[in-house]
Formats: sequence, C-alpha cells, structure tokens
Amino acid sequence: MKKVFLTAMFFAVTALTANVKAQGKGSVIVDGYYGYGSFYNAVFKALVSGDVLNSEFTGLGPLGVRGEIMISDKVGFGLDIAYNSSAITYSETNSYFDENLNLIEETYDATLKTAKLGIMPTFNFHFVNNETFDAYFIFGIGYGNRTFTAESDYAGYVSPEYSAPISVASRIGFGMRYYFTQNIGLNFGMGLGQGGLLNGGISARF
Repeated sequence: MKKVFLTAMFFAVTALTANVKAQGKGSVIVDGYYGYGSFYNAVFKALVSGDVLNSEFTGLGPLGVRGEIMISDKVGFGLDIAYNSSAITYSETNSYFDENLNLIEETYDATLKTAKLGIMPTFNFHFVNNETFDAYFIFGIGYGNRTFTAESDYAGYVSPEYSAPISVASRIGFGMRYYFTQNIGLNFGMGLGQGGLLNGGISARF
C-alpha cells in the first residue's frame, strides 16, 4: 500500500509542472470502476480460509459508476453509485430418527449473504488538472442500503432478511485520471468507504 501511495504522489507532483488545462467549468467526467478492499469481503474470506463451516466464498465488487460536473477549474460535484456483495455457501447434515428408529441423514446447502447499494453525492477538489492528468481529493456522503440474508434448500426453511440499522454510504480519499486520448482515460483511487480501499477503471470526459 505504501509503494502504491508513493507512486501515485510521484505522478501527481510530476503533473503539477504541466500548464495545459484539460477541463474547466461545465466539463463532465464519467468513471466506471471496480474496487478492492471491501470490509465484508475480507471478513467472509477470513471465515472461509479458517475452514469455518467448510464453506466457499463468492463476492462481487465494489462495482460502480460515478459522474462529475466541473463548476470551476478546481471544484466538481458528482454522484457515485456502487454495488457490492459477499456470500458464503456451505453444506450441513441434519440427522434424525424416523418412526422406525432408522437413522436418517439429510445434507442441504445454505448461503449467508450481505449486499449493499450506495448512492452518494460527492465533492471533488482538483489540485492537478491538465491535458493528460487529473488528480483530486474526494469526499462523499449519501444513502447506502445494506441487507443480510440467509438461504437454504432445507425443506420448510424460511429465508430471513435484515437491513443495517444505519443506511449511510460515505467516502474520503484521493483519485486520479490519466487520459491517453482527448476524451478517454484510466482512473485510479484510494480511500475509505464506498468503492473499497483501491479502485480503478475507465474514464470518459465531455
């Protein structure tokens, strides 16, 4: 993580020497990204690696899209929408005696899952903004709906679903974009909250 951060700051400082403006008031930037470092992914993976419940992990995201409109050369407002899910699937055996005292064993599959959809307004301060490079600090807070479910193919099982008591999505961090054409580039971000510890993807500006 330290090496990644130092590399990112090196590119940011280098870009400060460029004087060509790439985007100003009214410009629109759209990012698609995939993240790494979800808290629940880490917890569920730890359970699997510890052979808890003899389980298997599956997960998606954070997967997101964000849009930003520049209100000046330095300041932009945007909207970040992201989804992520984590699940553990495992098998259990239920043993019982029937009416003839025969031992019956039934194996069934069960899944524990959590998922979150976040919709978050953002404020971005761009400290680098030139033809090929854009670097900014980001802060956002908004609505985040996290659910928890348990599913099973065991006969008669009713799957419960719960929602987190606080429906909040937030992020504070650092982001940058490198454009290899006038309108298309790559994005990279690091921070805390929605989008994971690290994320990256494709950017388009208009």
